[in-house]
Amino acid sequence: MKLDIETIKRRLLIKYPLFGSIVAATEFVKDNNCYSNGVPTAGTDGKKVYYHEDALNNITEDEQVFLFAHEICHIALNHINRSEDKDKEVWNIATDGVINALLKKDGLPLIEGSVDIEKAINYDAEELYEELLKEKKDKNKDENSQSSNQDVGHDTHSAWEKALEDAKNQTQAETKNDFLEEAQKEFESLGEKEVFKQNKTERKRNLEKLQDDLVRESHTASSTKDLRTVKNIGNSSPLIDWRRLLKEAIKYDIDWSYRNATIEDGVVTPYLEEIPRPETEILLDTSGSVSETLLKNFLRECKNILKNSKVKVGCFDDEFYGFTEIRTEEDIDKMEFVGGGGTDFDVAVNAFTRRVENKIIFTDGESYMPDKAIDAIWIVFGDKKINPKGGKVINITGEQLERLMTNDLFSKTYSGKTR
Repeated sequence: MKLDIETIKRRLLIKYPLFGSIVAATEFVKDNNCYSNGVPTAGTDGKKVYYHEDALNNITEDEQVFLFAHEICHIALNHINRSEDKDKEVWNIATDGVINALLKKDGLPLIEGSVDIEKAINYDAEELYEELLKEKKDKNKDENSQSSNQDVGHDTHSAWEKALEDAKNQTQAETKNDFLEEAQKEFESLGEKEVFKQNKTERKRNLEKLQDDLVRESHTASSTKDLRTVKNIGNSSPLIDWRRLLKEAIKYDIDWSYRNATIEDGVVTPYLEEIPRPETEILLDTSGSVSETLLKNFLRECKNILKNSKVKVGCFDDEFYGFTEIRTEEDIDKMEFVGGGGTDFDVAVNAFTRRVENKIIFTDGESYMPDKAIDAIWIVFGDKKINPKGGKVINITGEQLERLMTNDLFSKTYSGKTR
């Protein structure tokens, strides 16, 4: 995955709001001389994060987020200054072990070569250090064991010793980052486990606020039934990556026997023969409880479905307003939202054509489930857990909301939100 530092920073700001100001203030420096154990990687001197761009281009975006989150944790938790008078090798293993265990618990994938200590999830860095140091001393009690400054794990700690020496030699006249020192003292006093616990609470609070902001937009609509027109839906970025969510769910009946066919992104396209395309019917919950912004963004992604399926889109609340066939992007731009009443899922499931291959219902799930079983994809925005008879449920919750990085709502919601 080609590295995009700004995208990684935005994901870090959303996933780790407790470290927000540190992320925003940290300089990310490209350094293709950055190696750990002979492997190109990343590192920090406590002020900047250095990275080997070529190496990071060959790992996934989630792995890139893990690597930079790891380095930010070293800075925020003051691991370099805390290494003074410690066995450097053991301290490196302890800090890496605890950080990686907590990042792994957060859902980030460890990259190859990472320190992975299962029991580390139960320790703060100082606690794990004492245990690992005892194990090392017991193992080498009959030998002359010395501390090693060699890198361990996936990231380089080679700059730590110099950074520690520079900090000790810093004079009062030299510029200090008072904010960073204050934040580091606070995080150090809490310990790694408590810091991650508080970050999880802060992230949950931010995502709930963001979700509330999106839903609140719908409250500006009239409480009575009204007609709402979708405008300019093709111009702005989608809020959520619907293509990724729908990729596994949509059924495409493709004849692999076509000659001269090409395969691109998993889609087979014949040159000489027309593909008999399946049909997709999409029902939008326009009761007013679902944000119009979300409805617009969902419709944008219908453009991608058009490439592989005949599409019809309809609105429903406590009644069904009929399907509109979508043939072109212009048809999507002209699509009108009709609704504003309550939500009745019996109306929705009875609206689908019996033999249509793909049935999609986009809703917040706030109503009674229908008695009728139906093989549909239920896309539910929010935390409402539903259990319809048949079909598949996809919830759009916090994890998907973390992908709002490039949307205007990100800047409105998170600007000034960092520590």
